[in-house]
Amino acid sequence: MARARTLALIVLVGILVLGGCTKRRSANIVQHPEWPYQDYQRIAVLPFKACDRNAVEAARQAESLLIDNLTANGSFTVLSRGDLKDILTEQDLSRLADVADPNTSVPAGMLQVAQAVVVGHITAFDVDRQQKQVRRPRYAVDRNGRLRVVGEDVLIEFRHVARVAGSVRVIDVATGRVLLSYTVPPVEKDDSRFNSPPSSSPEQLGIEVAQEIATAFYRKLAPQTIRVKLGSDCLVVAGEYYEGEYEQLKKVPDDLDELLVVTRGLPKSCDRNCFRMAVSPREGGEYIAEHEFIWSPSLGQRGEVLRVPVAKLRNNGGSQFTAKLFAVGNDTPILARDFDLVPSKAK
Repeated sequence: MARARTLALIVLVGILVLGGCTKRRSANIVQHPEWPYQDYQRIAVLPFKACDRNAVEAARQAESLLIDNLTANGSFTVLSRGDLKDILTEQDLSRLADVADPNTSVPAGMLQVAQAVVVGHITAFDVDRQQKQVRRPRYAVDRNGRLRVVGEDVLIEFRHVARVAGSVRVIDVATGRVLLSYTVPPVEKDDSRFNSPPSSSPEQLGIEVAQEIATAFYRKLAPQTIRVKLGSDCLVVAGEYYEGEYEQLKKVPDDLDELLVVTRGLPKSCDRNCFRMAVSPREGGEYIAEHEFIWSPSLGQRGEVLRVPVAKLRNNGGSQFTAKLFAVGNDTPILARDFDLVPSKAK
């Protein structure tokens, strides 16, 4: 009986090793924004509009943070209001804030310095100071060890609230075409304290929310490097797809017509990002086949497929190969899967 259990355990371990547990691996990928930012190396961030006088400082700080983030990103040459003052008049700067209006012409000087302008707007800035009376029971432990209500405390709760919303547009300077439009609905932030006002004023809370909104703008405007976890089964080498499953291969018969290298099941954070699959000899050398693609969840269970004629592998002269998945722009694969080309009798 003990021997049978031992054999069963050995078989189970063998299945896990050969079948492959789904190990997760961390990798850096670049999330690309949904506008053709690669075509616009020079951008100007215009002074943010404020919905009213109370929002002016919040708009200024949001604009400043967005400029800092875009500059640090390295994908753009970023021009600020100070840079533009050397080229354009105050009247021109004011007109530029309405550049998406078909009746507004773009100052000629702008065409020489920027390919696109970023127009930000704090569309709502509501701040409030509130206070209310709060009654709380007072407890004590009696001689029998039981908790009893012995009175009531009356407290004053002070609450500061800010609700802020914003929008941003990226506009082609030459054509006036809106390349990107994004709106952040009202975001609320509050702070409260009993018997004395909170340390943060409603206006300061509003500025903090405006900066959060500027960060949201930045994530929509510029490519972001993020770290994701990918399962080892996100990259498979297969012979065919049948009834919703791939026939995964580690040994590929040399009489097979084509080999399938498949990327599937990537996490949502990979949506609309660029990847590349490639096949190369295991010891290194030129790629035998490669394919670049944009990942979309609409690819479903079948995933994205690179079809490799097995004749190409035979013509290479070797028998050991590696399929690799890259994030575009990164030379280090984020996933790799080895396989061997074998005579058909050995399959």
